[in-house]
This record gives sequence, structure tokens and C-alpha cells, in this order.
Amino acid sequence: MGKPEGRIRRRTVLGGAAAAAGIAGVSGVLPAGMAEALAEPSRKGSLDDVKHVVVLMQENRSFDHYYGTMPGVRGYGDKAALRLPLGKDVFHQPDLLRVDGGYLLPFHVDTAVVDGQDLGDLAHDWDTTHLAWAGGAYNGWIPSKSQLSMGYFTRDDIPFHRALASAFTICDNYHCSIQGPTTPNRLYHWTGMIDPDGKSGGPATFNPPDYQPAYKWTTYPERLQAAGVSWQVYANDEVGDGTNGLVGDYGDNPLWLFQAYHDSLASSDPATRQLAERAGLRTTWKPDSGQGKSVDHVLEQFIADCAAGTLPSVSWVVAPHSYSEHPEARPVDGAAYTQGVLKALWDNPKLWESTVLLINYDENDGFFDHMPPPAAPDGTRAELLPAIQPVTAGFPPPSGPNVPIGLGPRVPMTVISPWSRGGWVNSQVFDHTSVLRFLERWTGVQEPNISDWRRSICGDLTSCFDFREFDPSTPSLPDANALRDQADATESKLPKAAPPALGQQVVPRQEPGRAPARPLPYQPIAGVSVGLASIDLKLENHGSEALQLASYAYHLLGVSQRFDVPPGGSSSGNIVFVAVYDLAIHGPNGFVVEAAGNTLTGGIEAQLSLAGTAASPKLTLTVVNSRLLPVTIGVSGAPGFTVPGRGSHALTLDPIVSDHGWYDVTVSLAGQPSWRRRFAGHLENGLPSKTG
Repeated sequence: MGKPEGRIRRRTVLGGAAAAAGIAGVSGVLPAGMAEALAEPSRKGSLDDVKHVVVLMQENRSFDHYYGTMPGVRGYGDKAALRLPLGKDVFHQPDLLRVDGGYLLPFHVDTAVVDGQDLGDLAHDWDTTHLAWAGGAYNGWIPSKSQLSMGYFTRDDIPFHRALASAFTICDNYHCSIQGPTTPNRLYHWTGMIDPDGKSGGPATFNPPDYQPAYKWTTYPERLQAAGVSWQVYANDEVGDGTNGLVGDYGDNPLWLFQAYHDSLASSDPATRQLAERAGLRTTWKPDSGQGKSVDHVLEQFIADCAAGTLPSVSWVVAPHSYSEHPEARPVDGAAYTQGVLKALWDNPKLWESTVLLINYDENDGFFDHMPPPAAPDGTRAELLPAIQPVTAGFPPPSGPNVPIGLGPRVPMTVISPWSRGGWVNSQVFDHTSVLRFLERWTGVQEPNISDWRRSICGDLTSCFDFREFDPSTPSLPDANALRDQADATESKLPKAAPPALGQQVVPRQEPGRAPARPLPYQPIAGVSVGLASIDLKLENHGSEALQLASYAYHLLGVSQRFDVPPGGSSSGNIVFVAVYDLAIHGPNGFVVEAAGNTLTGGIEAQLSLAGTAASPKLTLTVVNSRLLPVTIGVSGAPGFTVPGRGSHALTLDPIVSDHGWYDVTVSLAGQPSWRRRFAGHLENGLPSKTG
């Protein structure tokens, strides 16, 4: 399957500190046969070259929490970050307990100083997550999640994770599926929905009791089973969780919650019972062996199947609690577990060269992320529920105003394969149903539970790969076992993480640098036309996939809105104002158009036309002055100019303000500081387009 050509270089993150020192990697020894595999000539391939997909879903971490300081991603250096209603950016989360400004900034959880490997559990239920979302304003994190929500790690705290993401492909616009807890997100991951109509045990907006049947809709593994596609859930089969978190499955295998699997488990027919056995269900748990500290023991069956070449087509790997990276557990143990999965694949070169490993996280726990997710507009089928949800099975959904089920906050996703090697960043919108859609594309087995809205807004992960480029080399990574030993030796001596003292807050800094970025399938356009008391919006998408644009109105009577724009299509909106207007329109990959002014500055409009390609962009700023007198225009990074009365002026900006297709232009009006236009984004497809 061909993918868009070219290595688009992602923008340099400005305002960051000097790059952190490189991680001292552990030199890897090539397993038997790998040298021969590396000597093979580069092959031109397709999605059909994939023979195995392995999915490892970990627990409860947000994207910014893990990767906000990583170079080249949309992290703490985001110049298109959302503005909050009182004027500060989204990183300044309101906090009434802070007398040093009334806000709390993200703060570094330095694991060399504090016990950051065990942060405890933050609120991450339906109610508090919607309160943090705040209708899209994204300013309710502290009162709903606590101050610890703002803690984050750097490269030095999670060196294995960062090195792995830098070696393959990381997605910086991947969201959990629901603004809620673990089980509902895992249901989206395994089944494509939470039964929003309540016909088969849903809507599933809370965590029901583990291991007990609660739901009756069809899961994706059942569809694979019916289609004859091999699959397996790999999970440790010993008694663990509450007694020993190093073994067991922490209740993170949601197939236990479906009646069909319990019926299968109870059957005496081996063919019928196969469904439950593949799903990892069992009538009894083995006693704790005491060997849970050994990752090889916990992953014994997965390692054996990889070595024997009997890995099924689709594998889901479910970690015990202590290896899951849940905030009550340790990232370093999760790194050791992930290293065990990777080693099992890399030790069999023929297996590795035909395998895709997807590592994602079910939800963000309560950890802050700065990018508001796309959310289903009013009236969207199968994507809205009453704002207050019951937390006990069997209660009918309450009546009341509807809110979007999702998408939820960003969570990490790392795409590991011979076709995603090289430190790429992918900024397409994804969620957990994107994994199912990748499996759909690859196996041909469809999942009808996925809503039409998710299919339109979220991608299918294929843009993360370039199947014309085959690189089966394995990176030199920090030794997770050595990191684990170090954490064992020091964690009990360290204090717990806490926000900085009053007066000690600092703006988080993202490491400067670039990363190659995959081309995206949309080109957003936003036109703004200001009248006497209202603003007309014309929103276009010159791409091949749908996108969502969100307008934020900060002035009196302004109403924020979301617009889904189909591929090659448009949408329109209208925003009223009284005397003064101030709005911003946000979209994927750093796209933003801002317009501010008042009734005294009417009659002056600006637009930015885009053409060419990312490598050779053509940007033209045009200002139209319908007033009688001339006006003087200022342009960031370019010479200013005068526009005559009843006239216009066009200024070619490339290559003055363009950086490999990235642009960020602010236009000002001399003598009228309230008037401002800003255009920022990236020329994705090389399609003729304009924004203004």
C-alpha cells in the first residue's frame, strides 16, 4: 500500500532549553540470523507484508506527562496552544490554592530527587474528566484532578520509553476513546464501542467488577474467530493483583466481561471452548509462583510462541498491575515488560521482519494534556450521553443535557515495525478504534460497532507506515533491567512528588530539535469575514480525510463551536460580538487562525494563500482595505507595507516565514493595537489552498 512520499521535517521547537544529554544506550548483540536479515537488499512492499500484529495496551498516562518535552512533537513548546478565557495559555491551569498567580504550570517530577516512580492514583472517571474538559475550554484540570495532574517526566526519568519512541514512530494526536476510566476505553479498543444505546449492558461509562459477565455485544476477537483469523490474548495466569501485582492481569482483559466468553468457558465442546481459551479466560487461577519479578516468567507463553514461530496473526498482550505503568506502579517496570516483548520479537528475525507492535495507553489517569480532543457535535449518533452517568450496573441512564462520549485526552502511541523505523512523528487524529481499523484494513474483518463519526474523524494508523521502506534493524536502547535495579535501590529513600513551592514555578521547556513527520491527509482552511456585529466563518478542507476545527470566542456573547469538515468540503458558522471581537480557530497539527479587533477597525481584512509543496511553498498575504484612507500593515518576519484606501496589497512571504512548509504569520495594523490576524499551520499536501 503506497503512502505519501517525502520526509517532511517537523518544526523546530523554540523556547526550549538546551537539548538534554544523549542517553547512554546498551549495545545490543544481534541475535542469530539478524546479520543475514540486515544484509538483504531493501524491499518494496505493501500492507500484505505484515503477518503479525501485536498490541500492548498499558495504563493511565497522558501524552504530555510522558512526552511533552520530547523534540519535534506537539508538546510543551506548542506555539498553537489553546488560550484560556482569561488570556493565558492552556498550560497555566487555574488553581485557586496558588497565590503566586492563581494558576499551576506543569512541573517536572524529577525521579532523581523524588519518588516519581510511584505517583499514586488520580481521579479519572467520567464526571471529573468531563469537568476537566469543561465543554472544550480545557481549564478544569486542577479542581477535578488535583495539583499532581500537572506533573510530567523528561528524557532522564523515562529513558527507555523516550529512546524507543525516538527510534520508531510516535503519534502525537492519538487520543483515548472516552472521557472516562479504564474499562470503557478498553472496550473501545477490543470492541469499537461502549453500547451507548444500552441494548446489551451499556452504556459502559464506569469500571464494573472484574471477571464477571456484564455485556452481551459482539467483540472483535469473536469476528476474527468467525473469519478464521488466528488470535490470542497473552496474560499471566497466576493469582495476583491485590496480593502480588507482579502476576495476574489486573482485570485489564475486558473479554472477561462478556457473556459469550463465559458461555464458551463453560462448554464441554473443545471447539466452542476455544474462544474462551484464546481470550485468556480460565476456571481457576494458578497459585502465585513467586517468580513475578522475572519478566521472562510473566511473558513465558508469548516468548515461547515467538521462538517457535507460532505467534497468531493478532495478539493482545495484557500486563500485570506492577508492569502496567498505572500511576500506582512504576514506569521503569513497564519498560522492563516492554523490553521483554521486544526481545521476544527481535530474537526471531524472520518473525520480527513481518510484525507490527503497537504500544498504547488506555487512558490518561488524571494527568494533564494540553490539546483539547475532537468531540462529537450535538446530534451525533452513538456519540452522546447525558452529562451525569450512573456508576452502578443496572440503573437506567439519567435524563439531562448530553455531552460527548469522546474523544478523550491524548495518550501515547508508539508504532514499532520495520516500516516505521526512524524517529517519525505522526500527527493524524487517532483513537483506540484506529487500532481496530488498522486490523480491518489488514485482515478484511470489519467491526460494525465503530460509529460513523469516529470513522470520519479518526484515522486507521496506515499513515504511520511507509511500506516502500523496509528497515529491520533494531535500535540500541537503555537496558530497562538495569534501570529497574537502580529504581529498586533508590525509590524508598526519596520523598513523594509535589507541586513546586510558591514563587518557584517555571514554564516547562521542550527540548529543541526536529523529527521527520508523516504527511497528513488534510489541509485545513479558515476564512474570517467581520461585519458590524457578527463574524462569518468559512471553513474548508482541501484534503482526503475529514477533520474537526474548533472556534473559540473570547469576547462578550461569543460562543465556542466545533465544525466537522468533510474531505474536499466546507462548513460555515457565525459568531456574534458587541463592539469587540476576539476569536481563534484551532485544527490538527498546529493549525490556528486568530482574529481580533473592534468596530473601529472594520473594513480591513487579510488572507493568506498557500500553494506549492512543503519543500517549495508559496505563501502570499493579501490585505484588502475597503476604507477611504490608507492603512499601514505590519507583518511578523517580513517588511510592512501601506494599503491605499479602497485598495489591496499582496506580499509574497516565502521563503521568509516558511520553514519546510510550516508557517506562522501575525499581521498588525499601525495605530490600532486591538486589530490582529494570525495564520499558522503546515502545507500538508501541496494542494492549492488559502487561509484567511
